[in-house]
Amino acid sequence: MRTFGMILLGLFSGIGLLTVAGIVGIIYLVSSIEGSIRKPVAAVPDKIIVSIDFDKALVEGSGGPRLEGFNLRSSTTLQEFVVAIRKAKDDKRVVALSANLSNPSVGLAQNQEIRDVIAEFRSAGKPAFLYSETIGEGEGALPTYYLASAFSDIWVQPSGTVGIAGIGTEGFFLKNFLARFGIKGAFVTKGAYKSAPEMFTNTAMSAPNREETEALLGAWFNQMVDGIATQRKLTAEAVKTLIDEGPQTAKEALDKKLIDHLGYRDQFEDALKKDLTGAQSQELKRYAGLSLPGAPAASKRIAVINAVGEIDRTGGDDGPLSDRTGIHADRMVRAIKKAADDSKVAAIILRVDSPGGSAVASDTIWREIVRAKEKGKPVVVSMGDTAASGGYYISMPADRIFASPATVTGSIGVFAGKMVIGDALTKLDINRERIAFGDSAGMFSATSDFSPKDVERLTRMIDATYAEFTGKAAEGRGKSVEEIHKVAQGRVWSGTDALNVGLVDEMGGFLKALDYTKAKIGLAATDRVSLVEYTDSRESWWDILKYFDDSDVPDDVESFFRTAAWFTKTFQPLMQQMEAKGPQMYMVPVGAK
Repeated sequence: MRTFGMILLGLFSGIGLLTVAGIVGIIYLVSSIEGSIRKPVAAVPDKIIVSIDFDKALVEGSGGPRLEGFNLRSSTTLQEFVVAIRKAKDDKRVVALSANLSNPSVGLAQNQEIRDVIAEFRSAGKPAFLYSETIGEGEGALPTYYLASAFSDIWVQPSGTVGIAGIGTEGFFLKNFLARFGIKGAFVTKGAYKSAPEMFTNTAMSAPNREETEALLGAWFNQMVDGIATQRKLTAEAVKTLIDEGPQTAKEALDKKLIDHLGYRDQFEDALKKDLTGAQSQELKRYAGLSLPGAPAASKRIAVINAVGEIDRTGGDDGPLSDRTGIHADRMVRAIKKAADDSKVAAIILRVDSPGGSAVASDTIWREIVRAKEKGKPVVVSMGDTAASGGYYISMPADRIFASPATVTGSIGVFAGKMVIGDALTKLDINRERIAFGDSAGMFSATSDFSPKDVERLTRMIDATYAEFTGKAAEGRGKSVEEIHKVAQGRVWSGTDALNVGLVDEMGGFLKALDYTKAKIGLAATDRVSLVEYTDSRESWWDILKYFDDSDVPDDVESFFRTAAWFTKTFQPLMQQMEAKGPQMYMVPVGAK
């Protein structure tokens, strides 16, 4: 893709800036002419029902490719969602929420953030209606029902089911299976609970792994039971009994007060029209772009930086059409630095949803966060579904850490290793020969196991990384290394338990972190701020768009960029195949996973 980017740059250089400006002008003119013959955009109704479809993607961060700093996506982010619902609570035009839910694609901690903001909305005396064809079709779907229970009025299609059933997990252990083929997992771990390699090295779950898994699942189960009991006005014991009897048919669920109505979608919509006469439905994404009537202008700017996915040192191709999934240290550092150096930015919220990755990359990001604080910028972390290992590492230096009760947190530990296929090659009569200089040249080769000397070397590396991890955790959390070691050792905690052992500061999602950040910079919770997503992209003339409200950006311009996104998605694989790539050398890193 770098070559393709250079070709575009060459074309732009060749035809000149004025020509580029002319092309942009023509595009905008054509868009304007096309827009002038369309039906005019409908005026904002006086009574609004904000419509939500949970079965469509609700994503963490922006994700996807970028074109010169402009985000090319159509999905709604969780941050946009919760901010819009909070705005709807205070918007006199909004009379209700209406949601569709059958197969949501949100994690349990995200689920809790949604529940919290729905509760906020309902606290203003406004109803929240939900329709589901089925909450799990003949299967367990307790987290989905947990989300549904946040609504004041639940409808389910008569033929549907309500999958209120227990939760569980299964681990597969491949040691003996792999041995049949001459394959072996060779790993060194630091921390009794660092269980990620167990599927390759064990024949059964270790006692520490079982302990932490039971604690995590137990915490999740109790959180869902208590949440459902509170919303449906049942006792926790009654909810547990219903779970043991689940899944429930829709009729059974109605009889047991888990839902409020049986009906088809048209009946649900007719009931809304009757109950909310004169109100018009507006999709949440469209509503999010509206200004709150009479609201004062934002007084300060807060940078939002999304750290979503696995962590590595570099994202490879850095062209304008490159895919930006995952957390790439080089790009993340640029984003943090850009926000820290911006005099208009009063504070930084780092949204973390990551299972970890490279220890070196995590440390690089950690250092840039420390530097941002040294420049006088408060840094607040909001954790999503997961902030473990490297995800916790980059959170440690923050001024305050927020987690949801279900957030997978901690896992302060390290492992490294490889899969060994030497015996498999022998079984297949494949001969191998190695030419090497230096005793450690074949240390990470998959064709041979670690020697005792290799294990000693690797253990020293792991110990050093673990010592640095726990040392920085102690510094960030204001504790001794001994105190951190007791809650580290690779163990994951639920957000609630992480609060109890001192790994996070407060329970709450993005909105709670936002309220704290406002207070940190001298604002009240009700004061408006400008939330600006800072990415690694370099400043360009496209960036002028971020200084306008969403409502000020013409639909035609938005349509143009959506077309560009489709083009990128369609042709990027072809462009990648056209690039000539040379041989690459791989070394299994010391992973903070």
